[in-house]
Parts: sequence; C-alpha cells; structure tokens
Amino acid sequence: LGYIMTDATIEKSKLQTMLSAACNRSFNSISIDGDESTSDTVVAIASGLKPLSSEDELQAALFEVCEGLSADLVRNGEGTGHVMRVKISNFPGSEYDARRMGRHLVNSPLVKCAISGNDPNTGRIAGAIGSFMGKFFPEESVDEMSLTLGGRTIFNNGKFVLEGQEVEEELSNHMADAQLGEHDDFPQHQKFVEIGIDFGGEGS
Repeated sequence: LGYIMTDATIEKSKLQTMLSAACNRSFNSISIDGDESTSDTVVAIASGLKPLSSEDELQAALFEVCEGLSADLVRNGEGTGHVMRVKISNFPGSEYDARRMGRHLVNSPLVKCAISGNDPNTGRIAGAIGSFMGKFFPEESVDEMSLTLGGRTIFNNGKFVLEGQEVEEELSNHMADAQLGEHDDFPQHQKFVEIGIDFGGEGS
C-alpha cells in the first residue's frame, strides 16, 4: 500500500492521470516473485492548501517518489539478493508490451539463478528475450538489437561480444557489488544489476 500526499491544489482527474503515468513507470514495472496481491494500491491525496506552481514539477516529483518507493519495495522483498533494473529502448511495440518483456526477463528462473550466483551467463538473458519475442512478436526483427550488462556491451550485430576472462570477471563483479546481504536487517545499499536492451530503429 502506497500513500502519497501533497498540499497542491489540483483537480482530482488531473492528479489521477499524473499518478497513473508515474505508476506505469514504477509500480507497474516491477516484479518480485511474479505474483500480485488483490490489495496492491497506490493513492495520491491533495489537500489543496497551496496553489500549484507547475504541473511539470509535480509530475516529476511523482515520478521520483514512485520510482524510489517501488525500487525499495523490490529491495525489501523477502529473500531478495539482487535487484535488476532493465532499461528497454526502441521496443517494436507499445510501452505496455515493453514492460511485459522486462518482467518476462526478470522472472526467468534461469536468469534469476545466474544473477543470484553472480554468473555473467549472457546467453540466459538473450534467451529470455528471444522466448518473449518469438512468442508475442514473431514477425519483428531483432537484427539490430544490442544488450548491455553493467554498462558493458555483451551482444551486438547478431552475436555475443565476449572478450575473455577479464570481461567475465568485470561482469561478475558488477553483480556481486549489487548483492544484498542474506542476513541483513535492512538493505545496506540501493545498487542495481543494470541490464540494457536496445532494439535499434524507432520504437517505444
């Protein structure tokens, strides 16, 4: 349950539209165990005590608050060892479908197993993307797709970019650096395992 409060004066319908946009980029884009609760709720409440100086500033604030809270929600999940953050660019479909693919990737048991062991098994990431695209977008080309892990390119121009033991250690260290302590009472940092997917061309 998430409650966001502001003193801004704003119409209910407008605030709802802004909150929905923020939730789509945050709470509606996360996955912890693949399940959802019937009580999952995010509410924004405006007191109307202050005039609204800028809708853009309020929208930016909602993005910031929702993205921070949703990331903390994942980070505080029971047994969470890593938090993956997936950035998808130029997806050949809707923003909604791009979010579906992101969840498909992070929910993949093989990908989660590799990340949990700090194992840079890049084939599992590519395989999860391929299984989603083959099932839901079989006509779309992935010839221009590139993948990054921890900011380093791991797939480009239709083939893996593997440069030896040194790169594998760099990727493994990136995962290990983002790992959370198994017995910590609370998360000790806010780091992510960063995964980038760019389909090239123009898209969502």
